[in-house]
Amino acid sequence: PEAGIRSNFIVGFPGETEEDFNLLADFITQANLDAIGIFGYSDEDKTEALDLSDKVESEIIAERVQSLSSLADEMVTLRAASRIGELVRVLIEDEENQEGRAAHQGPEVDGTTSFVGTSYRAGEYVDGVVTQSLGADLIARPQ
Repeated sequence: PEAGIRSNFIVGFPGETEEDFNLLADFITQANLDAIGIFGYSDEDKTEALDLSDKVESEIIAERVQSLSSLADEMVTLRAASRIGELVRVLIEDEENQEGRAAHQGPEVDGTTSFVGTSYRAGEYVDGVVTQSLGADLIARPQ
C-alpha cells in the first residue's frame, strides 16, 4: 500500500474502439495509481504505427484525452487522500516552501510533500506523518 505507482497512457491508437477506451477508464478507476499521464496518439514519422489503418478521428482522440485526464485527476486526488496517516520520508528540495519528495513522488511530475512551520535545509531527509492532501500534493507534520 505504501508503494508509489505511476503510469502513462496513449489514447486513440489506431484500431482503438469505444470498448477499449472504456476498459482503460475502468482500469484507471481501479488501479490506485499515484500519478497518471494521459496522451493522445499522433502519427510520427518512421514508426510502424504511421502505416496502420483504422485511425481514430482527431476529435475523438481529443475528447478521450479530456475525459481520461479528468478521471485521472480525480483518481490521483483520491490516492493522495488515502495516504493521510502514512509515515513518509521526505527529501527536502525547497527550503523556502519547506517541500520535497517522498519516496513515491517523482521529481517535477508526481506532486510534493510540504511541512508547515518548519525550517529544514535542502538535502535533509525528514520523516513525517501525512496530515492533509491537496490534489496530488501532501502536507505532513514532522515525526
